Amino acid sequence: MSLSNTAFSQRRILNRFQRAAVILILCTLPSGCSDNDYLTSINGSSTFALVNAYLIDGTGAGAVANSVVIIEGGLIKSVGTGNSLHIPLSVETIDLKGAYILPGLMNTHVHGAYNESNLMEWAKTGVTTVRDLGNFSTSPEQGFAFRNRVADKNEYSRLVAAGPMVTAPGGYGNYPVTSVSDAFYKINQLIDQGADLIKIAIEDNLQGRTWKMLSLDEIRQIVKTAHSRNRRVAAHISNSIHIKTALEGGVDDVDHMTYDYVPDSVIASMVQNNIYWIPTLELWKGVSDRYGNNYITIAKNNLGRFVKAGGKVALGTDFDGYTTPFDLGMPITEIKLMKESGMSLMEIITAGTLNAAYACGMDDKLGSVVPGKIADLLILRSSPLENPEAFLNIKMVIHNGQIIKTY
Repeated sequence: MSLSNTAFSQRRILNRFQRAAVILILCTLPSGCSDNDYLTSINGSSTFALVNAYLIDGTGAGAVANSVVIIEGGLIKSVGTGNSLHIPLSVETIDLKGAYILPGLMNTHVHGAYNESNLMEWAKTGVTTVRDLGNFSTSPEQGFAFRNRVADKNEYSRLVAAGPMVTAPGGYGNYPVTSVSDAFYKINQLIDQGADLIKIAIEDNLQGRTWKMLSLDEIRQIVKTAHSRNRRVAAHISNSIHIKTALEGGVDDVDHMTYDYVPDSVIASMVQNNIYWIPTLELWKGVSDRYGNNYITIAKNNLGRFVKAGGKVALGTDFDGYTTPFDLGMPITEIKLMKESGMSLMEIITAGTLNAAYACGMDDKLGSVVPGKIADLLILRSSPLENPEAFLNIKMVIHNGQIIKTY
């Protein structure tokens, strides 16, 4: 049954009186009125509706005007429009006044996420999930225990944790395996300890430094073991010659756009094998700015050709992975560099939502605004399809169905 425009208007008037009553009560308390006066009322209810918005659902579909999203018990219950979706009169509503609803963004390549301050900054800027791809500061057990401890705190971004980076003895990383049989044992051990995914290094030479590298048989065993436990495998790569190894090893995503030219044939193989790429252009910009090289130019060219060939991209920056500056919070530098590479703003949104959820192994729970998924939402005041600066013009952030920040 559709809600008529008259009934919808009457209900908005009713809710306005309800809000006024809440504000009046808050203002009589000793602490006075809060900046988020209506926030307390909404978060006290397990069900509320966002109305009068444009919806960009994360799937790549165009923005839908006059959208309605009903949230119940931390999940997205219903999605529709004001003309098609019935909202029970008992449900609180928030009039977004033409703002834009997106899935919460995800940064799929960070370090330094075992830090409450960093997680809080990501969350309040709408990056509601981060994927840490290398814990170098604590033991695996300590890192996963931290992840578990903050998991139920909505003011923190959700932490998807790979734990340490798997490598060969003397290799680029901090969790060595010595043989095929040791790879089987060590990967099962990491997963038993709590790893959400596995990160490996396929690296033997970077900026003049050399390392030992995993054998192809060891990589294959790592991937086989991880996949048998329903875990994805991400591969650190900086040089295009190692993409073939990643393909033959069966990894799920390549982390870092390479700083040398990637042949079209290699790009075609990645697309054919559905290998996702996390570009980390902000890293290469920082390196290029510091050392005066052209890594960022080459990386942007590679990314543009990969996307044009039909490649899948997930947003990731390598935050805190090097000594150059990185955006903490909204990855606006990465977004702008992706756009400079030839990606449309819609493609960038998909990279930061549904594709990123896939890279995190959570595409059944996150990444798009569809019924049944977790209610992680970013609400922007202006259209992110017209100007990347819109990502900084935040109106509200919802995490696990709770409004954690309004601006």
